[in-house]
Amino acid sequence: MGHHDVSAPMSSAEWSTAACRLAYETNAAIIFVEWNFGRDMAVLPLETSWETLQRSGEIPEDDLVPRIDPVRAKQGKLLRAEPIAQQMVQDKVRFRGVLTDLEREWATWQPTDPDSPGRIDASCILVYGLIPEAHKGAIVHAPLPQAPTPGTIRQAPPSAGLYGRRISK
Repeated sequence: MGHHDVSAPMSSAEWSTAACRLAYETNAAIIFVEWNFGRDMAVLPLETSWETLQRSGEIPEDDLVPRIDPVRAKQGKLLRAEPIAQQMVQDKVRFRGVLTDLEREWATWQPTDPDSPGRIDASCILVYGLIPEAHKGAIVHAPLPQAPTPGTIRQAPPSAGLYGRRISK
């Protein structure tokens, strides 16, 4: 698998054509699209671009368009990215290949940055599509200190790990 990052600012015709070319090139069975922002608006351009590439002979007529699968992501870039970052830190998610721009974005993006992290967003949608359980919760901060109450032991849920509190949908 080589370098397959075709991320760039594009019109809907350009991104859908680039996505279809990439799907054909990599023999993809599924194209994940973000459900929150786009829904049907992502499906039609992909289907149209696939048909256009078939008419031009770039994709054989008998190749079926990959399944287009919408993925619902958490609102807000930090909430969306945090569970995936946690999966990466725990070595449960790895990206294969030379994806320098994606790695740089993951390593340097801050929630206060004015630029939208497009590669982070795309990789989150991919992971949520492939590993739905990664979307179940996010560790957002250590629990707030609690005064001890006589006779009770306060514990975080086991799913939150040692220092976190779990947030679910």
